[in-house]
Amino acid sequence: MIDKYNPLVPDQSLLNEVKFAARDFASMADDLLRRLKIEYGDVYNDYATTSQGIMLRDLVAWAYAGLTWYLDRTASDCFLETARTREAVERIVEQIAYKMRPAAAATTTLTLTFPQGTSSGFTMKDRWRYSGPGGLSFESYAKFIQPSAIAEGGTVSVAVRQGETRTLTYTADGSKNQTYRLSSIDSDRFLAVGATEVWVDGSLWTENDFLEYTKTGQYEISYLANPPIVRFGDGSAGNIPPVGAEVKIRFLIIDGDQGNVKSNTIQATTDTLVIGGETVTFTLTNTEGASGGRDPEEAEKAKKWAPSSFAARGAAITQPDYNALSSTFVDPAYGAVAKAYALNPRSSYDDLVFNALVENVGNVLDAFNSDVTAMQLALEAGSASLDGGVTALTSALAGLQALRVTLDGWTAEMDAALVSVRDSVTNAESRSASAYDGCRRAGSDLAALRIYIADNLSDGMTKVHILSVMDSVMPIVAVAQSDSDSARTEAAAAKGLIDGSLRPALDNVSDAVSSRGALADGIVDSITASEDIAAAALVMEAQAVSMKGESDEVVDTVSLSMGDMQSRIGELFSDDCLSNFVQVPILSLDTHGNYASPSIGLRHALQKRLDQIKGVTHVVEVVDGKSVLVPAEIEVKLKVLSAYIPAEVSSQITATIVGMLKQRDFDKPLYLSSLYEEVEKSSKGIDHVNIEIVGPLGWTPNVIDGKGNLVPAKNQIITLGSLKVVDMDGREI
Repeated sequence: MIDKYNPLVPDQSLLNEVKFAARDFASMADDLLRRLKIEYGDVYNDYATTSQGIMLRDLVAWAYAGLTWYLDRTASDCFLETARTREAVERIVEQIAYKMRPAAAATTTLTLTFPQGTSSGFTMKDRWRYSGPGGLSFESYAKFIQPSAIAEGGTVSVAVRQGETRTLTYTADGSKNQTYRLSSIDSDRFLAVGATEVWVDGSLWTENDFLEYTKTGQYEISYLANPPIVRFGDGSAGNIPPVGAEVKIRFLIIDGDQGNVKSNTIQATTDTLVIGGETVTFTLTNTEGASGGRDPEEAEKAKKWAPSSFAARGAAITQPDYNALSSTFVDPAYGAVAKAYALNPRSSYDDLVFNALVENVGNVLDAFNSDVTAMQLALEAGSASLDGGVTALTSALAGLQALRVTLDGWTAEMDAALVSVRDSVTNAESRSASAYDGCRRAGSDLAALRIYIADNLSDGMTKVHILSVMDSVMPIVAVAQSDSDSARTEAAAAKGLIDGSLRPALDNVSDAVSSRGALADGIVDSITASEDIAAAALVMEAQAVSMKGESDEVVDTVSLSMGDMQSRIGELFSDDCLSNFVQVPILSLDTHGNYASPSIGLRHALQKRLDQIKGVTHVVEVVDGKSVLVPAEIEVKLKVLSAYIPAEVSSQITATIVGMLKQRDFDKPLYLSSLYEEVEKSSKGIDHVNIEIVGPLGWTPNVIDGKGNLVPAKNQIITLGSLKVVDMDGREI
């Protein structure tokens, strides 16, 4: 027996010469050439590259290299760890009852506003269509019924999901495992999970993840096939649609991640609302961004979660069970979970809800402090305005004082003038009296002289002439006497007028001028200044009232939050809850592919699911995971080679770092060495670069280690906070 196997020994040693680990073309050709020289060296020695022998060797080496490559790919695609294609991963995980997560539709709520109101109630059909940014379509979940008329400016809310509904109709052929391809779905779009309805001869059949071994009207969908496939049973696992039956399939085509649009970007409808025969117009918007939209699950994530889901067997008992079942959760109405993590809080500061309450108190106090600071600035500004008013009043009073002095001067001048006039009148009266007396004495003397002349002067021409002259003078003297008497009377009357009327009138005029005339001109400025001060006082009074109201609100909010925190601590650390409490923070994606808060509907949907499959003694709480995000604040100082444009190099660096910080896992540090490696590898034109993780600052505990790396806790995820690229002088590029 031993001799019988001896001839095989040389063959085995020769086979060992082949390098089985090196199955590329060059290795195969080299081994074949060596074999030719060993086995046929005596009869063949034409090793020229153009010889037919070498050509034959190359063909064989090429065929074997290709065959081994396909054999290797086939073998690797038989194992989950080494599978390389989505199809291979899907085929493998199906055998352990894991359904790779299909695409999920983004959802949001629209606010419809009717400027003119409506004349009556109305009904909007299900799948009412709306248009969003970039040509994206949105439609309502169900029929909307408004029972009564809407007043002018009234609003209603309508829940919508991203996508557009289509319907295909086929005729069954009666065969087992019938399949129908949804060929109307473009390769860059997806079939929405849970939104497909199938009727067979008008009867609605049920979708299952996998066909169950029951003779019922059921079907399964291969979401990741291109195009997706609807598959029926064989009579044992699911019924067979009979020959000639109408198979009607209604499905929703979506855009996955792209459906997570920003707020206020859905603002038009493609359907028309008609009430009572008249078209009714309305405006619409989404006050919150859409969330929950997801592309189909990647192969690498399926590799990670399929074994854990299989180990869970549909029940959440261990932490890996919760992680797997939560991370792969998808709800037809509210979309998919982008990231989830289960933890068992053992202290108040491990509890995310407690931390949120503490953060809420901190935010309230920060806001109050900000308001107080604003109030302080406002009061300082009010004080400054009062200073201006006081300055204006001081100036006005100085002007009034100067005016009073001027008025006193005017009054003194008028009084002096009046005294001068009175003195002049008195002198005139005195002169008039003297003139009257003179005229009276002159008249008396002339009369006596005439008598004397007439009695004593002898008659003659001289006597006649003298008497004639005296007769002509005496009337003149009489007139002068009369005029002097009138002048004296008038002077006395003028003096009485001055003393009796003119002086009191002058005093009254002076008082009136002082109180109502020039005084008013100075008061105008003081009134204006007073109005400014009054307005400033009113503003400060209103601010004080507002501050009091905000203070009351802060006290109320803080008191409520403190009460909630006390209750939370009591619930969390009671004896029967300490070890069995499970908290599951979850996250969605925003329009840029970054982590964001999930919708309330998605949280409630996962909560309901986990309550159904959790351990009997477990207390499970699904929470918003936004508080677990650690915002990385990064600063890059850059020197660019002269042949490159700094802005372009900066854009390359920004894109690289943003990509590194998207959709990271829990408990995954961000090392400076990784940042340097990726930046230098992906960005050209760098002469010198200095990268520093500068934040987040003030976190407790500190998440930046002594080497400048960002190291989060186990239940935290690093995300992009801020990124600043500057030159070596600190100027932003």
